[in-house]
Amino acid sequence: MPDPDVMVLDEPASNLDCRSIQILADIIAVWKNNGKTVIIAEHRLNYLKAVADRVIYMEDGQIVEDVPAKQFWNLPVEVIKQRGLRSIVPVTFERVPPLCHGNGILEVKNFHFSYNGVLDLDIPSLSIPAGAVVGIIGNNGTGKTTFARCLCGLERKATGEISIEGEVLNRKKRLKNSYLVMQDVNHQLFTESVEEEVLIGMPGSEEKNRPEAENILKSMDLLPLKELHPLSLSGGQKQRVAVASALSSRKKILVFDEPTSGLDYHHMIEVAENIRQLSAMGKTLFIITHDPELIAECCNFFIFMEMGRIKWSGGWSADNRQRLRDFFSVIQEM
Repeated sequence: MPDPDVMVLDEPASNLDCRSIQILADIIAVWKNNGKTVIIAEHRLNYLKAVADRVIYMEDGQIVEDVPAKQFWNLPVEVIKQRGLRSIVPVTFERVPPLCHGNGILEVKNFHFSYNGVLDLDIPSLSIPAGAVVGIIGNNGTGKTTFARCLCGLERKATGEISIEGEVLNRKKRLKNSYLVMQDVNHQLFTESVEEEVLIGMPGSEEKNRPEAENILKSMDLLPLKELHPLSLSGGQKQRVAVASALSSRKKILVFDEPTSGLDYHHMIEVAENIRQLSAMGKTLFIITHDPELIAECCNFFIFMEMGRIKWSGGWSADNRQRLRDFFSVIQEM
């Protein structure tokens, strides 16, 4: 509105779907054509390939490299990854993560939710292998988070039945057996330290649980921050604290809403590794994400949503792999 000469954006694409990222790239191009200076701090670089003129790479508060963008885009993929940056080439989904089977099937039947008289969620039936890592994908506003909240028992007015391993879970049982990491993790960070945040959800005494909590913090690269207040951390660090709390909860069903929002490549890999470990333990995990690299690392079942309905679902297949390529091609081929 004030029409400044300089625009500074801090990870503007972190929570956007493919369509919105394309709109963002178009807006940046308009600013550039109008003579504005645009400075963007980012890990996800693909959408900037058509508009960036210059790339400044930093480490530990120091400028390590300042090069023309065309020179930077020619760096080898492995160098990009070593620097903790996200892929600048399309994810091909060729490597298929294995499916870790738990005992039985998670089944959803006649699952519905209405808001102000409008049907927001309509899922007649859905079957998912227990122990699967389920990628929930689709554009923003298609009902992914609503589905997650109903699945966890957070929406009182949701109707329908969910069963896992043959046991029917009513809303109260779903609340007891599931854990949701929200997209805005500021809503679920309550304690005075990072360590306390992980300990609070663990049954039993703090002293007994402390070694396990420290192992979880170490796996998430948070151990040096354990005495800090969670709300004093960066966005990416807060995200990892919330994921660490989910790991410590010992719930059967874990739901992550954009768990890699704001994370660089290295920390995305750490989150994916923890998700795979939980799957191997028989947990069923639902991952709401717009992150193709995370999907390629850990997801082995998919739910694609449109307008509160499931357009397609299933595991890795030639058809589903192509569907994923088509969906993410909007940002991967910019």
